[in-house]
Amino acid sequence: MGKKKEANLVTEDRWLREEGGRLDYNDRQVLDEASGNGRYRVRVITIRQMLETMSRTEPGNYRKFRKEMERQAGRSLTFEDIIEIARKCDERLEEFTGMVGAMTPGQASQVRTWRVESRMTWRSVARAAYHEDWFDRSWRPPSNQLMGLALCEKAAALLQENFREDPWN
Repeated sequence: MGKKKEANLVTEDRWLREEGGRLDYNDRQVLDEASGNGRYRVRVITIRQMLETMSRTEPGNYRKFRKEMERQAGRSLTFEDIIEIARKCDERLEEFTGMVGAMTPGQASQVRTWRVESRMTWRSVARAAYHEDWFDRSWRPPSNQLMGLALCEKAAALLQENFREDPWN
């Protein structure tokens, strides 16, 4: 039997990339789909790792990807620009950010506990907040990754921390 082929799943979510993270049901579903239901070994990587690997192993595809990103941006892009664009979320994230603007210090502390102590992924944090009936449960699905990201970003800011850095991510 030969070595199993690899598939990459790209995310900036630390607890989806590292062992010990508490995955939501939908995180597991995404991983199953990425694995082709077990046909591939899934490697969970960052955007930077994806771009570095792609530029090295698939230069033609990388050039096409970069050209499309530049077309959308309307200008030439550096490697760092592409990473930044990939991190930017669309109008939906803006909506979620506005939604969590009224977060209380107690909620911020709870989000930190979920993310840092319990090692929950962004989807898991969103689902936990949904089950707590926060912000009128006005997001779908309950495990919306962007909502989890918005919750973590707001909570970390209230606690004068950075959600993209340790211990958050």
